[in-house]
Amino acid sequence: MEGFERDTDWLQAVEGSVGSCKIVFVYGFQRGFSIADLLDLYPDRWLFVYEPDVELFYNSLVEYDLKPVLESPNLYAVAVGKSQLKLLFHLLCSYVQQEMAFVAMRGYLQDHTETLQKLRKDFDDYRSNYFTNKHTENFFRKDWMRNYLYHLSDGLNSPFVEEMLYSAKGSSAIIVSSGPSLQEDIEWIRKMRKHAIIIAGGSSIQALIKNGIQPHAVVIMDGHPVNNKIFSNPDTLQAPLLFTSSSYYEIAERKGTNRIYGIMKNDLISQFFMGINQEQILLTPAATVAANAIQLAAILGAKRILLAGQDLSFPDQKFYTDGIGHFAEEKTNQNVQKASLKVLNVKGTYNTTEDGLLFMKEVLESMISELPDIEFINTTRNGAVIEGVPFRPIDELYEELKNEQVAEHVIGDWLQHRGRPFQLEQAEFVKSRLKATCEDLLKVKDEIYAIEKTLGKIREFSRTRPAKAQSTIEQIEQLWGRIANREWFSPIFETIIPLEVARFDQALPMIITEQNLIAKADLIYDQLGRLLKDIAEVIPTLDELMSEAILRVEKVIETESSFREKR
Repeated sequence: MEGFERDTDWLQAVEGSVGSCKIVFVYGFQRGFSIADLLDLYPDRWLFVYEPDVELFYNSLVEYDLKPVLESPNLYAVAVGKSQLKLLFHLLCSYVQQEMAFVAMRGYLQDHTETLQKLRKDFDDYRSNYFTNKHTENFFRKDWMRNYLYHLSDGLNSPFVEEMLYSAKGSSAIIVSSGPSLQEDIEWIRKMRKHAIIIAGGSSIQALIKNGIQPHAVVIMDGHPVNNKIFSNPDTLQAPLLFTSSSYYEIAERKGTNRIYGIMKNDLISQFFMGINQEQILLTPAATVAANAIQLAAILGAKRILLAGQDLSFPDQKFYTDGIGHFAEEKTNQNVQKASLKVLNVKGTYNTTEDGLLFMKEVLESMISELPDIEFINTTRNGAVIEGVPFRPIDELYEELKNEQVAEHVIGDWLQHRGRPFQLEQAEFVKSRLKATCEDLLKVKDEIYAIEKTLGKIREFSRTRPAKAQSTIEQIEQLWGRIANREWFSPIFETIIPLEVARFDQALPMIITEQNLIAKADLIYDQLGRLLKDIAEVIPTLDELMSEAILRVEKVIETESSFREKR
């Protein structure tokens, strides 16, 4: 960037903000001159840059030779325009270990003060959710891994939910949840069945069945075995079932037919073994099954979605509506008694609630805000206010919807018309990929042993033979690259040991940018050595789960081949 003077005053101010932080978030790329200065000033830091003005960035590319800046290894990411901001946040969260520096171009400091403050808050909120999700993934890692793998066989003879796109366009739908208010509206839901698609979310099926109501569809997403209790009554499995790949595998297994397979966008396992691109997936993960039921209604093409039993709080000190029995009443009562938070309800007073329900409320509100073409109405008589969703009593809505007609088996009819979805070629692909990965995993055990032997030498070499230490580090990087660059590595290990992989990713900026050879060797020994140990420990479990998944897929192939022969 010759011919342009450095903004020394700005760089001095930046120096105070950056301090010892290894990660620097820069608001503004502008014409790239100041970014070049930062790269020169901080050769041992990683820059993540956000330029809100797409046109300015494009003009800079046209007017100036920015190749030296954009090719710098320390310019880790550049996001341009609002649509790329969340992706940049995600990358930042992957690598930020403690604190990061937050700086803004001089041109944005004065006129964008409020925007900068909001951006920082948005990142803090995103980061909080990111780590909450990581801990959730860690808590359920074994359940989810098992369910993802075992559901592969179920997915081979079930249609994908994406195939149902706009199959009931223009209809109204009612999403039924298990909150206490449901009991007051249960008879109206029965009346609505002829006029709107009734979709039961998870445990709410118990209350509907108790009152003799069969929904048009049931959605399950929870992977815990307790869900078997919800569906212990055979009547709960009569309606068509949308089972997400995270849901407890025995439920879909018992259902057998008349079911729909839904892979989540965050389920990298099913996507990898099915050979499906994430862009083809429509279901996004959520903290509540009601959100997945809403997504099903949106996929079907519903123009209007009513929320019933969505209390998100404890009106009248109740946890569930009548008929919900998968948790001991003693436990639910304890939760209600411990609840100390308050939330505004649709009547203008306040209900007690808890953090988990408030988080679900935020999830629903966020999802609903992203579906502006659908009319949402909250019919939950005693529930929490849901931002962006007006409350209206269901009996009032009945008068408006009674002229609409929905077929008695609207989802079941679609499934029957769709026919048997099994494709032998896809089944063989899944089996082959499972077997190859299983065999490759066992090879990785030997490769890990080879790296660990080499790791044991670098600390001593870094202190006594620097040249040898440098060449050993390069050797370790090559050996580790062979493992980490396998196509299946990220899907499998980010699922089964998410916190361990995240911890290593956060250490990477320190390892890569560290200039002191001794410190670098210590970091590699500690951080990579720890991750290799974690990987080696979990391989036997993975081998066991994948071996069972192979048997299940082989059984489906055998059953379907036999069916074809009989025809």
